[in-house]
Amino acid sequence: MYIRWTYVALLGAVLLLGLLSMTSGSSFSLRDLAAGSASVFTFLAIFQLILICVLTPIFMSGAIAKESDPKTWDILLTTPISPLQIVLGNIFGRLFLILALLIGALPIMIVTQFFGGVPLRTILLTQVVTILLAFVVASAAIGMSVTRTAGRKAAVSFFILTVLYILVTYTIDQLIRVPITAGASATWTTLLTPLNPFLVLEALLQPSGYIVPETSNLPWPLGWITTHPVAGWAWITIVLSISIITWASLQVRKLGNKSDTNTFWQKFTQSTLEDREPRAVSGNPIAWRERVTRHRNIGSNLGRWGFVFLFGLAFILLTTFLYTKTISADIYRDIMLYLVIGEVLIVGFSAITISASSIAKEREDGSLDLLLTTSITPKLYLGGKIRGLIMHLLPIVLVPCVSMLLIGLLVLANPDGNAVSDTLARTVSGDQAAQFIEIPIALFGPAILFPAVFIPFVAFCMTLGLLWSMKSKSSISAIVASLIFVFILVAGLGMCAIPVSNVPYMGAAISALSPIANIFTVLSPATAVPTIAETGVYEANLATSIGTIVACMFWSLLSWGLLKSMTVSFVPTVRRLAGIQ
Repeated sequence: MYIRWTYVALLGAVLLLGLLSMTSGSSFSLRDLAAGSASVFTFLAIFQLILICVLTPIFMSGAIAKESDPKTWDILLTTPISPLQIVLGNIFGRLFLILALLIGALPIMIVTQFFGGVPLRTILLTQVVTILLAFVVASAAIGMSVTRTAGRKAAVSFFILTVLYILVTYTIDQLIRVPITAGASATWTTLLTPLNPFLVLEALLQPSGYIVPETSNLPWPLGWITTHPVAGWAWITIVLSISIITWASLQVRKLGNKSDTNTFWQKFTQSTLEDREPRAVSGNPIAWRERVTRHRNIGSNLGRWGFVFLFGLAFILLTTFLYTKTISADIYRDIMLYLVIGEVLIVGFSAITISASSIAKEREDGSLDLLLTTSITPKLYLGGKIRGLIMHLLPIVLVPCVSMLLIGLLVLANPDGNAVSDTLARTVSGDQAAQFIEIPIALFGPAILFPAVFIPFVAFCMTLGLLWSMKSKSSISAIVASLIFVFILVAGLGMCAIPVSNVPYMGAAISALSPIANIFTVLSPATAVPTIAETGVYEANLATSIGTIVACMFWSLLSWGLLKSMTVSFVPTVRRLAGIQ
């Protein structure tokens, strides 16, 4: 109930703020209102699609983690419930909240129709695209759960794979787009358009920029899905979902006889204690335990360093393409924008997931009770947890930091030429001709300072995850609560910059409080800072840099305050959950 109303209120606030910003001028016409309504709806549709990409793996993580337990399947297999009923029950039971969120958001979407510019057909097709995305993601989650190959860690892997799929398909689509005519900004749809929900939404909401061809020389069905991206997306997701559900139903009974066996992947990635000399404990014992235990897992190491390798390689290739003029600065900026946002989402999700399951997992397996019998204090325990988790995630935390740092240095080293992505007209008074100002691919100041705001934000995510892990009896509920709280906070801070986006200096400074809004401001300054043509690039750099420093202090103080509060309430909370008054 609270989640549904919060979701609807968040979309309503975005709609209200968007309409107010469009009508805040001294005068506006009905045409401007219709155009503004269409822009707000586009933002709402993309915002909702991002929410579904984030929320669906969260709510389905319970199926991945819980149903991976062999005991769960053993109990289900003793009932008269058919395998298909087991699979469909898990899907629709856990997908009900997602569908309720989408239905609750439909009236908010329909409101934009009354201002013009958004046909009802477009609104309904947008919801269909989003619902099909949630359904195929839920089906894939259930398919992963019946394999029982990864347990609780599958939730993180599943989210990372979802983000990587969207980023890879979007990047390739950007690289192979072909203009409809020589020198035109509008491009044709590609073969990857119906395979990515964001590309499908772009083709649906921006028909003037992403043209759907009437015919295609590709063989059927490739030609058909290229010319009908929305219908192609619908058929692809439906066929894929049915295939996964059918396969999962067939595997339920087969896997019931393998409860006591481990797969090759489990045997390969599980932590083992061979005959070796015991390791000496150094420094904080809790931090040492977290670091050594997690670093010993082969699967975890492969995931961390694979993340560093893939995104590092993507950055090198894209920058090489930019300097060799294989791609334009506009394409480079757009791809890097979504690439860095994807990196931040993966790092944030990973930080929250491992921290939110840390204490709750120890409570579930009974190791927390043993730790409390030692002389370890709450301050030592919680501080060690954060230090150990930060050391474990440090390689992937540095990826978006280094990416933004190198982009800022790229702009500084090459302020002209390849680093220029936009040219805007500066309004001048009198009889003088309009002056033009070149906008770089990024604001170098906040790009270089990005690690100063992102690292405290990751620390806040870990601290919040530990807080909910301490207060929750299960790791799944702790993960869900932490992710929802962080999402609402980040989205709320990002929306605070919308009403003042047209105010010189103020909008750029406030946007730095939200990591996602900060990235958007840094890598798309011409769009995020409408006043940049009037104030200049240097002033936008200065304002956003000051906002970044303020954001650093903001997230640092929040983390410190949460840690102090947890330290004081740790013992009473643990005793209460243990049933000790």
